[in-house]
Amino acid sequence: MDALTYTHSYAAHEAATGIEYDFSEVDFFEWAKAPSALWLNLLAVGVIVTTISAMAPAQAAMVDTPSGRCLHARTGPSVQGAIVTCVRDGAALKPVVEVKGDWLKLASGRWVYGPYTTHNRATPVATGNRLRKVNTPKDGCLNARVGPGIQYASAMCVRDGAALKTVTQIQGDWLQLASGRWVYGPYTAPIQAAPPTQGTGGRSVILMGSRGDAVKAVQAKLVELKYGVGPSGLDGVYGPNTKQAVEAFQKANGLKVDGIVGPATKQRLGV
Repeated sequence: MDALTYTHSYAAHEAATGIEYDFSEVDFFEWAKAPSALWLNLLAVGVIVTTISAMAPAQAAMVDTPSGRCLHARTGPSVQGAIVTCVRDGAALKPVVEVKGDWLKLASGRWVYGPYTTHNRATPVATGNRLRKVNTPKDGCLNARVGPGIQYASAMCVRDGAALKTVTQIQGDWLQLASGRWVYGPYTAPIQAAPPTQGTGGRSVILMGSRGDAVKAVQAKLVELKYGVGPSGLDGVYGPNTKQAVEAFQKANGLKVDGIVGPATKQRLGV
């Protein structure tokens, strides 16, 4: 507002003193010949619009107390702040506008204890999004980090196209895997889980993407026969490591090497 007041004052000054501007030698758009007061008005408006557009959107949260009781909304960021109201468990809070330690200031001006809300909390992953593989833009490996951000150390780099361990939770663009490591979600792609299909005689077969107790039984038998199924062990997920173990077993037993656990492979495995 100060900038607008100044521009109006300067416009009056130009009119009173008869200040004129000669842009005859300037070779650019005609609207550039506008009086400086107009330019200053436009500049002030531009600053205001830029400031508004640059403001980060407020973040919303919900009450989630350990005991299921209501959450105190206080006048300040500590237990010394007077209690204004108590918000029921599960209720949506007003947008968070400021964070001070563990305390959140809401748009209402009240403060609540952050750990008793869902603010910035990692969320569980829907079952359909748990199976993912590396899919980097330049086919490079993907850093698996100790935390959800590039500021955290990289524990390893997973090759492009490799299947990742099961995703357990999401925090922003970052995915936490069953290994505890975090990867950048946009550099991954979903693996479509293939349901068991019917083989000869109506018996189901197990293949890449299958999940459940039948897969776990196959993995257990492979491990018993000294065929490693990878560091995830008997996780009930038919991933690349299990497939490799099945192929090795098939090759050693004169079976068709296709990585699919059909009737013949099941019979030889004894599952």
